[in-house]
Amino acid sequence: MATKNEIQLGLLMSVLAACVLIDASGRAADAQTPGAARIVSTNVQQRIDLAADLYLRKIGAGAYVIGHLAPWLCNSVLVEMSDGTLVMGGTPCTPEATKLVLAWSEQEFGKRKMVAINTGYHVDNLGGNPALIEAGIPVYGSDMSVTLLKERGEPMRGTTLKLMGDTNSPFHAIYAKMTFRPPDRLFPIQDGLTLTFGGEVVRVIYPGPTQAPDKVVVYFPDRKMLFGSCMILAGDRPGNTAEADMKQWPVAIRKLGQFPAKVVVPGHGERLDPGLIQHTLNLLDRQ
Repeated sequence: MATKNEIQLGLLMSVLAACVLIDASGRAADAQTPGAARIVSTNVQQRIDLAADLYLRKIGAGAYVIGHLAPWLCNSVLVEMSDGTLVMGGTPCTPEATKLVLAWSEQEFGKRKMVAINTGYHVDNLGGNPALIEAGIPVYGSDMSVTLLKERGEPMRGTTLKLMGDTNSPFHAIYAKMTFRPPDRLFPIQDGLTLTFGGEVVRVIYPGPTQAPDKVVVYFPDRKMLFGSCMILAGDRPGNTAEADMKQWPVAIRKLGQFPAKVVVPGHGERLDPGLIQHTLNLLDRQ
């Protein structure tokens, strides 16, 4: 018969075993409920530098903001879904930077299914597409983005180079020669898109014309995380308004209020708080 001490020890070992999980790569990980695993915060838990101009900010379990200084800060997101799939919202600005993120993700998570979502046709929304498609990753984008890339891709390249100004910047040479590749999974922009991964949903929403005719947001409802791309502003001015609909932009931003968000990721800038929605409206009201 087991002694009292042996019984207590067995109960303790059972509790400890229940608190530890082993992930696919064989590493120990803290056990979390599905809800706890999806908590994100404006507080950055970790910064991971991949190159002098490329880094990730961890804002929750499996949730990262990708920052690419190309030459100004451009954001995209990488989020691990409940079934293990990785979702990239937007892309880094170049295929080379995107390859570095893909290499890091494989090292961090192992080989995982990944999907990407383009948030518009500008280079800071889909510049990484060649690397993603070459890696066999499905890339979702709107029908309008494909049309605009075909019709306006070259004029927008010129606008981007003009805004950059510094012809000696390495990114000036990169952008001048880049091949823009459209997404290979299309959805009607007016319908938006809903993707489901296990028990977790990702929504792609088009609230109307904003900084460009085709910008969409990517919303993670379980995490209350909104990637607003270039329609959400974090600086002190709107930036590139060459194609902006200044009348409809505020209307579209107000529609985003129906989506509860604890974290709002702008297209450019370091801020991640939900106050960015009102900040964007304040900037637009001054125009």
